[in-house]
Amino acid sequence: MFQTPFADRVRNEAGIATIAVGAISEADHANSIIAAGRADLCAVARPHLANPAWTLMEAAKIGYLDLAWPKQYRAAKVQLERNLERERTVAAQGAGVSPLEAANRAQGV
Repeated sequence: MFQTPFADRVRNEAGIATIAVGAISEADHANSIIAAGRADLCAVARPHLANPAWTLMEAAKIGYLDLAWPKQYRAAKVQLERNLERERTVAAQGAGVSPLEAANRAQGV
C-alpha cells in the first residue's frame, strides 16, 4: 500500500488510469483502494507467491462464494467455506451476535 499515494495523485490530478502496488496483502485493502477512487486496479504479487490460491481464499473470506474454482480444488472450496462459516459462528457467539449477522458483517452488508 506504500505506492498507493502515488497512484492516487496521478489518477486524480493527471486523469490517467493507475495501478496501486506494494504491500497489498488482503482483499479488503484492494477493495478499499479502488472504492475510494485512489487507483483503477491493484496489483497483488507477494501473497500469490506464498499461496497461489490467494485470490480464491480472499474471495471466500469476504463472502463471495459464486466463483468457479478449478476442478481439482473444488473439495478444498467446500472445506474452506465450511471452515469460514464455523469461524464466523464462533466469532458471533463470542461477540453476542447471530451467525447471520456475523456473515452479513463479513460481507459488508
